Amino acid sequence: MNLCGAFKCCTQQQPKVSVAAVAGDELDFLAPSVYHLATEFMDDIKAAGLDRDATIYDIENLRLKDKCGVIRRKGLGVKCPIDGRDNASYVHSLHGKDHVGRATFMLSYAWKYTVGHIIDSLENYCEERSLDPKETYVWICCLCVNQHRVVEGGVIDTEDFQGTFRRRVHGIGHILALMSPWQLPEYLRRIWCIFEMYEAYTTECKVEIIMPPDQRTSLMNSIVSGAGVDGKTGIDEIFNAFASTKVENAEASNPEDKVNILSIIENGPGYAKLNQEINNYMRQWVVSVVSSAVEKVQKKLKDEDLSQTEIVETGTYISYIASFFGEIGDKKTSLDFYMEALEVYESVDPDFDKEIHDVKDYIARTYNNIGESLEALGRYEEALEYHGKCCAQFEEVYGTDHINTSASYFNIGAVKRKQGDHEGALVQFLKSVEIDERTNGIYHPDTANTYDYVGRTKQALGDLDGALEMFNKNLEIVTKLFGDHHPNVAIGNGAMGLLHHEKGDYDAAIECHSKSIAISENILGIKHPDTASSYLNIGGAYYYKKDYDTALNYINKSVSIYTEIFGPDHPKTEGAQTWSDLVEQAINEEDE
Repeated sequence: MNLCGAFKCCTQQQPKVSVAAVAGDELDFLAPSVYHLATEFMDDIKAAGLDRDATIYDIENLRLKDKCGVIRRKGLGVKCPIDGRDNASYVHSLHGKDHVGRATFMLSYAWKYTVGHIIDSLENYCEERSLDPKETYVWICCLCVNQHRVVEGGVIDTEDFQGTFRRRVHGIGHILALMSPWQLPEYLRRIWCIFEMYEAYTTECKVEIIMPPDQRTSLMNSIVSGAGVDGKTGIDEIFNAFASTKVENAEASNPEDKVNILSIIENGPGYAKLNQEINNYMRQWVVSVVSSAVEKVQKKLKDEDLSQTEIVETGTYISYIASFFGEIGDKKTSLDFYMEALEVYESVDPDFDKEIHDVKDYIARTYNNIGESLEALGRYEEALEYHGKCCAQFEEVYGTDHINTSASYFNIGAVKRKQGDHEGALVQFLKSVEIDERTNGIYHPDTANTYDYVGRTKQALGDLDGALEMFNKNLEIVTKLFGDHHPNVAIGNGAMGLLHHEKGDYDAAIECHSKSIAISENILGIKHPDTASSYLNIGGAYYYKKDYDTALNYINKSVSIYTEIFGPDHPKTEGAQTWSDLVEQAINEEDE
């Protein structure tokens, strides 16, 4: 958002009175309808020789004092109903309830966005929520703030604008934050946009992320693209987008604005908290896009007579959706989608087009994924059953020296480890890592993950030096592959922290767990099982340092998250609750 300007207003014409006459303070909340933006506003832009690819800067350059753009031209000569002077804002020059009304939403955006992207995003929002564009009024600063007065007044005072904006936020109560592209939104690079997000957060205003339809398509293409040769997936790209959210790096055309706004944020919730909140909004948008996309696919599967190829492709699409939900921590939804994908694959003729679509392979992979989901939900016997089915099919199709068979060995080992059969688990992990090193090479996510689990199992068997070697290998690889701010790096630090804990070096353990928490909170969010595990682990370290109050605070966070995600009877929840009871007992004994 940019309200800054200098110079005087344009040459005046004869005054004409706007019919957008509204009494009192409501004038400040008048806004154009989405219908108006898509019709008359777009017509005005075309009449000026521009098109939908024009940015707000293109249609209204406030630095050209003697040349009104599309926005100022609309109100030129119209008496402003707020101050009674000539030359009104764009919105105060509109007529008719199809075109102007009391704002139902406020748009937060960057002036570098194109008009087409803005209108497409708002029309898509109306369509998704069955809103009438003629009755959906959106307060947009460039159209609702009198740009004639901005040009007359020069640079906007931060404190004055903060009060003005806060009043609009309170009065409207619902912000639509336009972010594009989703990988690195221009929005997050502009300090005034960050300021608007800060105001929304501190006033507890409802915030929703919106993006142009092409960005929704891009996101879904990324999610269903599968892993590349380096093992990275589209979901990793989403995590990278979250990691790039750093409000402290935003820029401003006026350096003083940046200093003032960052000072307000730093003295308020702080950078980290605001980054987390923005990522929370982003996660909600991603989930809404994915949910909408899969509903359309499910409807097509139910209502249309699909070919065998289309049925296979639908099963694969649903599998990718399941994988996405698993990665963001929603294991129950992930399992449901994998079960649905299995049902779809099993409806296909097993002999159909084997050279292109080996249905037996698809079914085996789905067995594996169901097993992983069941394992995450603590249903270990069921998990072993599905992993066993997968392993048998992979050995039959690929033999015992293939990356798919390696993955199956690994997953069987992971379940055995959780069942306490560490020797049996280590046998499976070593079989897996031998294949991974030979087929994938050292610097691959699968190889790194197997090193991590070999280390965990060696640690359980008392081989702490062997475990340390494996953990160091894992951290070196995932940091090189993904950078410092990725969930896999958080997991690696967590494993290293537990090893230091077992060695009795609680300060080193706390340092590792703190790194893990910082990444998990920012990338995965507070309510994620990996974040809960990090809270529990650091709580345990503080317990052994006899800092019981700090320990209880972290452990109870873990209990709360596990209960919400898995329910009270899940092994993770029960384990965390046992820790909570132990710490409370220590506190009571200390008080006696």
